[in-house]
Amino acid sequence: MKFIRIVLSLVLAVTLLSPGAAMAKDTKKMGKILDVSGSAVVNKGGEKKFKAVKNMAVTEGDVLLTGEEGRVELELDSDKLVYIGPDTKLMIHELVKSAKAMEGKTSLSLQKGSVLIKVKKKLTEDSRFEIKTPTTVMGVMGTEFIVGYAQAQTYVGVLEGRVAVRRAILAEATAEVTVRPGEQLRRTADGTGAVEALDWGDLPLFVLEQHYEDLKSAGGTLPEVLELLQRTIERKTEEELSDRQGGRTAATAVIRFEDEGVGSPGSLTPSGNSSGGHDPAPTNPTVISVPQFEQDPERRIDVSIVLKLYGDRITRVMRADTETDLVEGADYVVAAGSNSDQTVLVIRASYMQGIEDGIESLGLKLFFASGFHLPMIELHARLPQPPEVDMERIGNEPYSLVWDLSTLSIPFTMPIEFNTGAGAPDPVESAITLTNAVAYDPDHPRPIDASGLSIEGNRLIIKLDGFLELKSEITFYIQDGLLRNPNTGDLQQLIELSSEVKPHADREQVTYSKSQPGDLVWLVNGLGDAFGPDDDYDTVLSDPMGAQPQILMPLQDFSAENEGSQLRFTLRQAFLNTLDPGEYLLQIPFEYLDVLDHAVIKITVEN
Repeated sequence: MKFIRIVLSLVLAVTLLSPGAAMAKDTKKMGKILDVSGSAVVNKGGEKKFKAVKNMAVTEGDVLLTGEEGRVELELDSDKLVYIGPDTKLMIHELVKSAKAMEGKTSLSLQKGSVLIKVKKKLTEDSRFEIKTPTTVMGVMGTEFIVGYAQAQTYVGVLEGRVAVRRAILAEATAEVTVRPGEQLRRTADGTGAVEALDWGDLPLFVLEQHYEDLKSAGGTLPEVLELLQRTIERKTEEELSDRQGGRTAATAVIRFEDEGVGSPGSLTPSGNSSGGHDPAPTNPTVISVPQFEQDPERRIDVSIVLKLYGDRITRVMRADTETDLVEGADYVVAAGSNSDQTVLVIRASYMQGIEDGIESLGLKLFFASGFHLPMIELHARLPQPPEVDMERIGNEPYSLVWDLSTLSIPFTMPIEFNTGAGAPDPVESAITLTNAVAYDPDHPRPIDASGLSIEGNRLIIKLDGFLELKSEITFYIQDGLLRNPNTGDLQQLIELSSEVKPHADREQVTYSKSQPGDLVWLVNGLGDAFGPDDDYDTVLSDPMGAQPQILMPLQDFSAENEGSQLRFTLRQAFLNTLDPGEYLLQIPFEYLDVLDHAVIKITVEN
């Protein structure tokens, strides 16, 4: 019962706010090692060392150490993963379940090496997740990032989300720097260092390999991006192998920085040069971003593909499926991008509009002066998002289409607005066709005109020129193009709906338990004009199994009070307690123009 639920909710709220709850203490949590490769140990509580193995539990105070080729995958919560790279020392400084927060508090201390961290969901306001190095503190506001520490320098690279970085000085407040997706920051012990574009060449090999697998598993990443990432992995693998064979120390997580512009975490590209004095790695043109185009040719505009050419030049653009060349100047132009190192290939609207209607994708091949070519850039058509009727809501509220005997209300799954463009009906009421089939003459439905249309949030409100009858059925058609999605401009398709015209309660089925007594209360929609229970019509409770129907007495067994267009119907506790366990049907009468109908409610009585 609603009354009992409210009381229980209040008791629960008081309990949660009681002094005992406020004094609840934080408790330690346990993490788990998901995978180990190479050499790795766990220093439990800073004392005994154990070989790291799969499914080993770790907790606050434990230190994990990996060898030159060791790697560990660690789960701290169901939503926090830490990938520990080779030659790394990581301490679990704090791992507790907070009395105030579901996720609690997590703090890691990276003494050397590098880690990749993934946070699967956004932290709550009362939760905290930090990772520290001897010189820097990183506060997690994001989902996927890399931290490295070597030679008194801290490296932070962000793939997704954001990371707030500040100096690890407790005696004074230090300014935070936010590192965003596609950015990286290297900080020295004195706090110097600027945020720059992320460079794949600066990432540890184990991070690149994990990121490559993640992109492949997620799908949707451009083949050119995966190919470029794979080449970077192969190059770094050869470098590390060469270092080991030559007896040199493997490259650290912090290699070099450069000021590079980027498009998005899924399209990061390696830099063409470095500040470390090495020869630049060979680079080929790559794609930064590819937009969508409209399926409707009349709505297509210029399509701008952003590329990074590394000094190369586009010499030819071909449509892949027909192997026909686009004409420079007429079909496409090449322009400078918003960043100095980016180039934009603009496919003109005139060419796009000439492509067939309904096409779902367009493949392009690009050829360059160097002889390199991109075998496929695939542009996808934007999926239309026309306004659609919220059939799930109608299914849950089968009579909600009829607000009252002169008003219909149609819920949509998104915001809507009237179409004022080409093809819009004028007047808008002409787009609505309505027929009302009455119970005594169902074979001859009569037409009804719409006298006015309006929009309230996600609902289309139809005002009728006349009144519906109880026990009838209303059918209506809405011509396509009356409504549109205000965000995309997509037009609504033809709508056909029908609904019974009858009173209904807000709950059509309820269970009453004598062990938790109380009145049962319903709000019953009498469709605005129908009259509810009175001396002329009986409110009846019947047993579906065939027992004699029971006539309820006003005031003694129930009460009925008007609340606007609704009726508040209360079934008394004293009456309910006289009923034997079982199922019953409650029929509340409504009358309009000498037509009688009932709101029917199923009641299950339990001891």
